[in-house]
Amino acid sequence: MKIRNDGRRRFFLLIAVAGALWLSAPAHGVAQPAGCTLVADDRNPTEKILRCGDTLTIRNAPQTRYRPTGQNGQQAPTGVRLDSGAVMIEFTPSERQKNFQIQTPHAIAAVRGTKWAVQVEGGQTSTLVLSGTVEVTSPRASRGALLHAGEGADVTAGTRRIIVKRWPQKRVDALLARFGQ
Repeated sequence: MKIRNDGRRRFFLLIAVAGALWLSAPAHGVAQPAGCTLVADDRNPTEKILRCGDTLTIRNAPQTRYRPTGQNGQQAPTGVRLDSGAVMIEFTPSERQKNFQIQTPHAIAAVRGTKWAVQVEGGQTSTLVLSGTVEVTSPRASRGALLHAGEGADVTAGTRRIIVKRWPQKRVDALLARFGQ
């Protein structure tokens, strides 16, 4: 009987330790690149913001799956691979890094310096520019499209021509609400 009780105690202790480790892990498996820090998001307490110096801030919406790409030593990542959910990027070019891009299953959004949001949902990538300029391209599109502040574009796997639109305020508000804004 004593052996069984010790076994149960060990089992429950193991479950408690595993649970504590899982709860303390970074949000949604985002790896922390060298030179970057994960900080609490005041707007979404269950989420973390990835800050890389003064040049790059990545805010993710709840239930987002992404990973930084193109890291080189202590430098900030040069891009993000967004698999699902939504990220908001604030990027300021520097001497060391002039460009930043977000790759999704449907499109690439590349920038020279701006603030923008990208969402992957239901077989579609949507990009909204909040300030600055972003170029959106797709493997099937004949050419990319340049988006300016207040403009957005939707890209699916079959998109051959990227259409730039001024998004209605209701749609802008819905996307920004995912980030607590």
